[in-house]
Amino acid sequence: MIDSPARILVAEDDAGQVDVLRALLSQDAHQVITAVDGKEALETARREFPDLILLDVLLPGMNGFEVCQRLRQDPATCLIPVILLTCLGDTRDKVTGFKLGADEYVAKPYDALELLARVERTLQRSREDLAANPLTGLPGGVALEREIRRRTAAGESFAVGRVDIRGLNVYNRAYGYDKGDHVVRLVGMILKSAAQELADKKDLAVHWGSDDFGLLTSVARAAVVAARVLENADALLAMQMNSTDRVRGRIHRDGPPPVEGPLLGLAIGITDVGPGGPAHPAPILDESEKTLRQAKDGVAGPLVRRFAA
Repeated sequence: MIDSPARILVAEDDAGQVDVLRALLSQDAHQVITAVDGKEALETARREFPDLILLDVLLPGMNGFEVCQRLRQDPATCLIPVILLTCLGDTRDKVTGFKLGADEYVAKPYDALELLARVERTLQRSREDLAANPLTGLPGGVALEREIRRRTAAGESFAVGRVDIRGLNVYNRAYGYDKGDHVVRLVGMILKSAAQELADKKDLAVHWGSDDFGLLTSVARAAVVAARVLENADALLAMQMNSTDRVRGRIHRDGPPPVEGPLLGLAIGITDVGPGGPAHPAPILDESEKTLRQAKDGVAGPLVRRFAA
């Protein structure tokens, strides 16, 4: 079951099918709103802005393919995910649906468990896309909190990494915000690369915004991933500064206005969470923030690791 119930528009002219879908979706506490033809489906989508649309292809008046196309052309509804429902089994019909912007395609008669799984997957993907940071493309805190909930519920041990770009504000003033955005994208790529190469496929690299990144991995892999991130960042971030600043060991501009501050670098705080530790994302993230503050102080180096209280 997903983290929170959704509002789902069921566009279906068969009253019996509507009752079946309502009963299935209510198992996950989803709220169902309905439409019986294509015109009503479009009007309801624009008025109610549901989290997901289950759209029958063979609707009277305006069929589901045309409804899907119009939904994608309308700025007010273009981001609403759509699952097409149809008894049409031809591959060409599926291709048509996907080309018109459908996210999923379920053939009738559908298996209840398969339909619910596709609904859950589509909702999760949509929420991750909406939460993704536009600068780096990495998912945001919503995805990390969901994975923390999953792992704590399963009684798993895991590690939460918080990553901060030290000196980014000074760099922005000295080199310009366009180059600062490039640095942010670069750090996002470094984190994503390390997670993909060294971590498990369920592990996450996330971006809350600005200079604030995160990582969720296993306790066993955390140190290796963090070491790779720091190694790559040391090499690549140095290349974003001129030789004068690198030799000086600080960023300096006479101005006006004058600019003075540290070179670019990363600070990483890793917080280990085990069974019996905090069971909710909020205290876990609070603990990870404390660990990051210690790393940003720099007394113990750019990497600090501790257990969640």
